[in-house]
Amino acid sequence: MIGTLVILGGADGAVSTYRRARELGYRTICVDRRQDAVARPLADAFVHASIRDPERIAAELAARQDSSPETRIVGVLSPASDTGLSAQRALAMRWRLPDPPPLPVVTASQDKSAFRAACDRLGFTGYGYVAGRPDPELSTRATALRFPVLVKPLDAQSSRGIRICVTAAEVALAARGAAHYANDGGVIVEELLSGRHYSAEAFVDRGRIAFVGVSARTLTAAPYFVTTTHRVPADLDQGPHRELRAMLDAVVAELGYARGPLTIDLLIDPDGRIHLIEMGARVGGNGLGELVEHAYGVDTVAAAIAAATGEPAAVTPTRSRAAISEVLYAERAGVLTGVHGLDAAAEVPELVQLTLFTGAGQPVRPYHTAANKLGHFVVVADRPDQAAAAAETVRATVRFDLTGAA
Repeated sequence: MIGTLVILGGADGAVSTYRRARELGYRTICVDRRQDAVARPLADAFVHASIRDPERIAAELAARQDSSPETRIVGVLSPASDTGLSAQRALAMRWRLPDPPPLPVVTASQDKSAFRAACDRLGFTGYGYVAGRPDPELSTRATALRFPVLVKPLDAQSSRGIRICVTAAEVALAARGAAHYANDGGVIVEELLSGRHYSAEAFVDRGRIAFVGVSARTLTAAPYFVTTTHRVPADLDQGPHRELRAMLDAVVAELGYARGPLTIDLLIDPDGRIHLIEMGARVGGNGLGELVEHAYGVDTVAAAIAAATGEPAAVTPTRSRAAISEVLYAERAGVLTGVHGLDAAAEVPELVQLTLFTGAGQPVRPYHTAANKLGHFVVVADRPDQAAAAAETVRATVRFDLTGAA
C-alpha cells in the first residue's frame, strides 16, 4: 500500500474510483451517511458520517490514525457528488494535501446560479434565469422569462426535483417541490432550451484544459430529463470542438482552477450556439470515466486520483474508438426478484463492462432521477454502427423481473 485515499461518498458513481484506487495500490476509506452505501464493500474502511461534515470526518479519522505508512492519508476526493466538494476542500487544506479545489470552483459546482453568473461574466451565449428562495418574489421575477421553464434545486444533482412549467402560474408549486431536494432550500428557474445535449469530460492541469472528451447525451422525456446514454464519437465538428475547449479554458481561468477533473453538461442549439449548463469538479457519472478510457485511452479516474495525491497524470489520448455507456433502469416501482441474460450479454464481444448496483430482494424505483439506476454497461467498437448494434443487443438481453407496484 502507498497510502490512504479518503473517498467522500459511496454512491454508484464512485465505484470506479474505489476499484481504480485499489488497482493503483491505495488503501481506501469510504465516508457516507448510509450504512448500505453501494461502494462500501469495495473500501478498506468505513466512516459513518455525512460528506458535508468535514469536522466529524477529521475527528473520526484522527482517532483511528496510527504510524503505519499505509494509513497515512495522501489524498481526499469526492468523485460522485458535488455536495462533497466543500468537505474535500476543507479536509485537503486541513491535512495539507495537494491542490485543494478553490472556493470559486466549489461554489460553481454546487450552485447552478454561481456557474451561470461565471458564464455571464465571460460573455458566453446565455439564457434567462432567476434564482432564490421559493417565495412570491421568485415567482414574480420568473414572469419575465420565456416559457416554458425548468425549475431545479439550486445545488442538487442526478436530476432530482426538476419540473417543467409551461405557465408562470405553475412556478410557485414547482419551486416549493424543488426546494425539498436542495441542501439550503434554494431553487433556480431557467428558460428551457432546445437542441442537442452533450457532456464534456476534461482534466485541468496548470490552469489549462489538458484533455477534453465529448460525448453525445440522450435524456429521458420531460419532465425528468435523466441521462440514459453517452455516445462517442459525439458527431461534433472540429469548429465547435475548438470553441468548446476555448470556453472551458476561459471557465477554469475565471474560477482559478489549477488542477483536477472537470465534467460539464452542455447543449448546442439549432443555431449552433454552445450553451454551458452545469459543471462539477469531478469525474462524470453513468460510466463516463470508463467510456472515456475505452474511447480515447485516457483514464480520467486515475487522473483525478493523481490530482488528489499530487502525482503526475497521463491524459494524452492514445486511441480513438466508438463507445457507448448506457444506464440500465426500470420504468416502474417494485421489488427486484431476478436478473436474466448476464451470461449471454457477457458473450457480446464489444461489451467491456457491465455493473449492477442492486440485487434480488431490493426495492426498485422508476428512473426519475439518476440515483434510481439499476446498473450501467459500456461497449466499444471500431465503428459507431458496431457500437450501437452491440448496445442494442446488451439492452435487449439483460432483463429485470419485478414484483409489486405497477
